[in-house]
Amino acid sequence: MPITRCNAAGFQILLGLALLVASIAMLSPSEPEPFLFPGEDKLWHLLTFAVLAFLADAGWPDKGFVPLKYLPLCAYGIGIEILQNYIPNRQFGLDDLVADGTGLLLYGALGLPLLRRWQIR
Repeated sequence: MPITRCNAAGFQILLGLALLVASIAMLSPSEPEPFLFPGEDKLWHLLTFAVLAFLADAGWPDKGFVPLKYLPLCAYGIGIEILQNYIPNRQFGLDDLVADGTGLLLYGALGLPLLRRWQIR
């Protein structure tokens, strides 16, 4: 079933909630925890931003996946990284920004074509 204007409002609300949850998770002081595998942190960044890209895209279905949708998410990622520099046990990481951008690109390059193929988007 394609995304309509009616259910787009639900995706907008989910985007707001997802941004809130992601902000709390990424800005909370934390103790260093062992990762299950190297690069696990980057995978979480990638997946988070791919989901945020989907929610932003589905929340405004009348427009394509245009810069108006993904540039604010890039700015959000940069802002989160800057703020992390001031939080105990957190730090600014260019590699995290690369993972964030990769998540956005993966949604645009792989997720969006799949949704179109399945006639959802």
